[in-house]
Amino acid sequence: MIKAYPTVYVVGDSIVSSFDDKYYLSRYGYGTQLGRYFKEGVKVVNLALSGRSSKSFLSEPNYARLRADLSHGDFLVIGFGHNDEKREEERYTNPNTPYTEEDTSRGLSFRHNLYKNYICLARDRGATPILCTPIVRLSEEDDYSGTCGHITQTGGGFEGGDYPAAIRKLGQAVGVTVVDLTASSMARYLKVGHKRAAEFHAWAGTSHGVPAGLDGTHLNKYGAAWTAYEWAVALSQSDDPLKNYLKDDLIPPAEGELEQAINRNYSEPQYVPFNGDMAGKLHFKLPAPWYATVMGDFGGVEHIPEFTVEGEGGNIKLGNLSVVPRGKISSKTDGFAAAFVQLPAGQNFTASVRCRVLKFGDGADGQTAFGMMLRDDIYADQYVPSLNSNYIAAAIADGRAVFCREGGMLKREENAVSMAAGATFELTITKVNQQIRAQVNGFSRTWYDFDLAASDGASDYLCLFACRHVEVQFSQFTFKDLGSSARA
Repeated sequence: MIKAYPTVYVVGDSIVSSFDDKYYLSRYGYGTQLGRYFKEGVKVVNLALSGRSSKSFLSEPNYARLRADLSHGDFLVIGFGHNDEKREEERYTNPNTPYTEEDTSRGLSFRHNLYKNYICLARDRGATPILCTPIVRLSEEDDYSGTCGHITQTGGGFEGGDYPAAIRKLGQAVGVTVVDLTASSMARYLKVGHKRAAEFHAWAGTSHGVPAGLDGTHLNKYGAAWTAYEWAVALSQSDDPLKNYLKDDLIPPAEGELEQAINRNYSEPQYVPFNGDMAGKLHFKLPAPWYATVMGDFGGVEHIPEFTVEGEGGNIKLGNLSVVPRGKISSKTDGFAAAFVQLPAGQNFTASVRCRVLKFGDGADGQTAFGMMLRDDIYADQYVPSLNSNYIAAAIADGRAVFCREGGMLKREENAVSMAAGATFELTITKVNQQIRAQVNGFSRTWYDFDLAASDGASDYLCLFACRHVEVQFSQFTFKDLGSSARA
């Protein structure tokens, strides 16, 4: 029986898949929006799953369903790449080896996997495969020549390479249409600039009513619709038979769709100062006077056990070495494991600690950080994806020492330090009235009249912290009480 209209099956990762989240501007994969550009009668079945690579997807029930349901006359849209570049055995595939390469000594071949398990599957069923390159990740510097353009570096025993180029080469070699979303998304982002391009992406929440927690990887519904539109335009200009089922008029999303994409059920988390009742419910326990928390943007409360928080004999070990790196110190949001003490807002002091890097994982990147901070608020084991409140840090992030966040803006000093395993740092924070000084191995910066009362006017929080594929040990902590003063 000849089908009047085909079924379009879609596989891929989070850039393609559907979501069910509570973001302010919720995540949407472009696979959810393809249907708006097809003629009535075309059925789109989106089997894409967040977090999967072309390798890990093979073990999912959705792949088994694809194998069972894909049939003659159907189409298969293949959108992988974002997670194939992850430096972990479960998801990594090698972009450099050819589609004929079955040897896995350098890692499973990205092109061979796409060819054997997706393209050949479609052709064996009498279906037509279509390859898609991944959209770019949003770059604050409008630079898509590296990782934001899915061109990775070798490290941790995994080869880096150009994933979009690998898909293009595969399509050319085996005669499969390639929709180049890397090129189209890059061109659009460069045309409008970073600030406007951010409007295509998900935002986790708001802070004092202002959008916060920009997700530079995932799209919102408006951005997904734009990507689907560019996908349809590119397909219409190809010789692929699926183009015959596109609508005659392909109309880009209207600007008003951004406003419509806002989650009307979103409510901004309300800060509650730390208290004794919260202490009894914390996942990790530390010797007095320390409390332990995992807070901010780290993927969800179910991931709290993936962090390391240990304390014994005056030493405290903190970090994260989970398969998927958790936590971050990024331009927009923070998330970390912390050992902290609660101080009266008027407390003057000098605090010092020695920090030694025990392990620096393969998943560590520019958002990896550790050290000591004095901050305005603390959340007790709470996932707050829009966390960007005020603090001063005698700490290391992205290979630089001493930084702060104020008014949501992360401000780093321009001094390079090594973050490698074995590196040792002497960290000090001194607060005297409205003057706060942070020091790392002799390098220091002093702030005057820094706002540590925007969220919690009664308390300050002195934290030892670490996040994102690093494990560190703190020792020789000292605290000298310098008396109290009234806040200005």
